[in-house]
Amino acid sequence: MCNRRSTIAGLALLLLCSLFAGCVRLPDSKPPGPWYEAYQPIDDEASREFVFLALERAVAEFGEPVIAVNTIMLRRSRKTAEARSYRIGEDFSLTECVDASNGVYVIYIGVDPDHKNYYALLGHECAHLLNPRITDWYMEGLATVFSEQVCQTLGKEWGDWKQRFERSRREPYALSYRMMLALQQAFPDEYPLLVGCAVPNGHGPKWLRIDIDAWLVNLPKERRAEALAIIEPHVSGLSRQTSKQYGFTAPAELE
Repeated sequence: MCNRRSTIAGLALLLLCSLFAGCVRLPDSKPPGPWYEAYQPIDDEASREFVFLALERAVAEFGEPVIAVNTIMLRRSRKTAEARSYRIGEDFSLTECVDASNGVYVIYIGVDPDHKNYYALLGHECAHLLNPRITDWYMEGLATVFSEQVCQTLGKEWGDWKQRFERSRREPYALSYRMMLALQQAFPDEYPLLVGCAVPNGHGPKWLRIDIDAWLVNLPKERRAEALAIIEPHVSGLSRQTSKQYGFTAPAELE
């Protein structure tokens, strides 16, 4: 009996020690400093030059960013060695303004600079510098179209996106790309006005959507039906892909 009690006590002590040891090893949910400091910097002159030229083209096409861009930090969305224990996401692509007063932005890219889709992703994120608060499928499609065209202009590979987006009938990025490319081709003069038609998206004051009805007003009355005909085939597919992150509002005439 004495040995059994000792064994049980020993097991209990071992279990207790294991539990506390596990708690000690558990990381905090996020790093103590700014998020971007937990990710690997991209120190690449070719990338910096691409961003500079891409932003220059975006401004020429769509107008000045809502928040002036003074500094752009590039990050590979992989944790640094110091941050490897933190529970934060990796391999995503995102543009965020981290200091609106001073115009400081961070662009995160989900692949390495030598990946075939690197410049496709980087070009896409450069379009979001115009207004990173717009998070809907109109803006995502616009950014993808911009990415293709700026990569072509600057002689950068667009990876496998063209083949992928032309074939897919369900992927929202493919649907939004084809929809926005068709709108650009049909309405080259009015297309750049889309970015300026941003309104709150209903998920808090920080996030916006493109008011497609406000944009349609810019078109000649006799051509609005043409724009609606371009958008209509994509409404069902994009409406099924809405979330707090990405919204989609069909034109009122198609609801």
